[in-house]
Parts: sequence; structure tokens; C-alpha cells
Amino acid sequence: MNQRYLALARDPQIIPGVHHYCDEWCDYCDVTSRCLGYRCTQEFRKQHGRRDGEPTFRSVEQAVAFTRQLSAVEGIRTDELDALLSSPPGQSGVNTSDPLASQAWEYAVRVAFIMAPFVTEIAARTGRSPSGPDSEEVVLWYHLRIYMKVFRALVSRDTPGTTDRTDEATGCAKLTLVSIERSRRALQALRSSWDSSDVDALTSMLDSLEQGLNDRFPDARAFLRVGLDCPAA
Repeated sequence: MNQRYLALARDPQIIPGVHHYCDEWCDYCDVTSRCLGYRCTQEFRKQHGRRDGEPTFRSVEQAVAFTRQLSAVEGIRTDELDALLSSPPGQSGVNTSDPLASQAWEYAVRVAFIMAPFVTEIAARTGRSPSGPDSEEVVLWYHLRIYMKVFRALVSRDTPGTTDRTDEATGCAKLTLVSIERSRRALQALRSSWDSSDVDALTSMLDSLEQGLNDRFPDARAFLRVGLDCPAA
């Protein structure tokens, strides 16, 4: 076990699990100083001499090792990660047949297609803007995350195991609902600069995803992410 990460986890100011259901947009987060995931990531960057603008991980192996170490500190199993890494593509058993995942993927692909002409310029922006992210950044930031968290929620709901994963499924669904709402507001702000038919199509897809989540995870809206939806002690 990484002793430095363990020491960080023992800081009483850490909000347990706050990074599990966040949108990973650390530049615009107010609780990074209390987030174990963020602080361990910064520790990793420091130990490996990463400079500003450089990626945290230089290989999949580094990312996997970091994930295992952080999970060990939190006492969380990595069964799905182990299954994905030990099985040929598509044969890990980590999957879902729920059509909602396909709908989320279709939304992500459509956003990527529409934003292709200027995605490189947007992705190259770094750091926190005093005025906050612009609408195009918001749409781009969330488009794949919506798919990944929909998938995660469905897998957590449907995969049998030895532990109750209701909170994980509901928390991921809550994060997705928040991401959908932020994306929808951003799309409406882009109506004057984008083709209105694209805005309408993407908004309709988000509406459908939202309804699907409401139907499958009726408790998600009431799920409180401590430190994000409500203050932490």
C-alpha cells in the first residue's frame, strides 16, 4: 500500500468518497483540498516530476497502478478493473444490454461529430478561467462522461456481486443527471452560434436520457453527494 496516499487519507479534512461521483473538472471544483483523489493525483505528479501541462500518466500501466493504490487506501475492491485487464476485449463480462447505454453513446458520437472542426482548440485550453468555462467547453467536457457514467450506473445496478452496489449505481445516475442539465443549458446558450437543428437534436437526446435515468433510478435526484450537493462537516 502507498504509505503517502494512506497518510493523505487519514487527514480529517478529507471528504470520504467525494471524488467517486464528481465530474472530474478539478479546475472548477471548490473542494479539491478535501478530495483524496485530487490530492493523491497531485502527490503522484510531484513524485514523478510532472510539469504544468504534462499529462499525469504516461502509460495505461501507470494509470492502472495508481487506481489500484488509491482503491487499496480506500478499501475498495477492483474486481471490474481486474476483469477488464485479464480478459480479451469484449469478454470481461463488464457490460450492459440496456439500450440507455447505446443512447448515451449515440449522444457522445453526435457531439464529437458536430464539434470536430474546433475540438482541438477547445481541448488545448488549460487552467481555470475566472469567468468559468464557456458553453462549448461544457458540452465537450460532459459528452463522453455522460456515456461513461450511464454505463457505470447500469453495470453497478445489474452486475451480481457480494456487496450492495445500490449507492454506486444511484450516485453515478445522480452525476449523470447533473451533467445532462449543465449540458442542456450550455446547448441553449449556443443556439445563436450553432445550427439550431443540431441544438434541437442534441437537446432531444439529453431529454430522452434524462427520462431513462428517472425511470431506472427513481432515487437518483434525491441522492446527496456530500461536499458537492450539500456541505461537508
